[in-house]
Amino acid sequence: MPATRGKGKDGALPIDWVFSLLGAGAAAYILVFYDDLSVRMAMPTFTDMVASVLGILLLLEAARRAIGFPIIVVAMSFLIYSIFGPFMPDVIAHKGHGIASISSHEWLSSEGVFGVALGVSCNFVFLYVLFGALMDRAGAGAFFMRLSFALLRGSVGGPAKAAVVASGFMGMMSGSSVANTITIGSFTIPLMKKMGMSPEKAAAVEVSAGINGQVTPPVMGAAAFLMAEFLALPYSDVVKHALIPAAMVYIGLLVIVHLEACRLNHRGQTTEETGASGGKLLSGAIALLKFAICATSIALLFGVSFVVINGVDVWGSTFRG
Repeated sequence: MPATRGKGKDGALPIDWVFSLLGAGAAAYILVFYDDLSVRMAMPTFTDMVASVLGILLLLEAARRAIGFPIIVVAMSFLIYSIFGPFMPDVIAHKGHGIASISSHEWLSSEGVFGVALGVSCNFVFLYVLFGALMDRAGAGAFFMRLSFALLRGSVGGPAKAAVVASGFMGMMSGSSVANTITIGSFTIPLMKKMGMSPEKAAAVEVSAGINGQVTPPVMGAAAFLMAEFLALPYSDVVKHALIPAAMVYIGLLVIVHLEACRLNHRGQTTEETGASGGKLLSGAIALLKFAICATSIALLFGVSFVVINGVDVWGSTFRG
């Protein structure tokens, strides 16, 4: 990702390589000196402070390139608040912290950068994002979109309603609201514009449906895993309590687009207009079946390998005993 927006990604500049190596070094510092850091927790040395400050600054720069400058403003606001706590109003004032305290807590402890949020992302969210990517490559995204159009092709405001339903399906498996909106929106937004919706309203419908797909059970976005981890609740409880609000959101969106379509006097679409023919739906269902068979085979392979490895280990321990 280039340092300046709008420039091409032809290759990394020398300074980018330097930043990358320094960032990798700051992260590897925790791995290499893990035992020493555990002993002197909350008592950082000068080297600890240098690695921590360097890691935080490079992380902020990486966030600026990947997300944008607003995320830096939010992060810096909290860092400044940590330093100038004694000068804040009484309601939010605190004794304040120094650079050593802030840097070591944020970078070297399990309550900062390498805390619960990153742990949940590595252990759970990544697996669901990978699962969603595999499903999409197997044809699940196109299948759900065609299924939505097939179910709603005769309904008033069919494209807008199909955008809502398809985004809900896609959001439950994609793990990314941005990817969800781009994937489904590239097809549904032009159709909504053809039925008479303004570009702003078409985009608003797609974005609302795409983002809310992340809070729709059974497969939810990263926030659900963070909630389960912070509240020490089973993931099934989070899913159970999110079911009714998610249903209410999509019912509300369907009512909104229906009323807008009635105002525009939009008619239902035919199968030829939507492209959701029976043959295409069948091919999508077959692709999903292939993916399910492959996923089951891989799971069985890993399961058998785990049993064999543990069996060999137990046998070896018994033999040595």
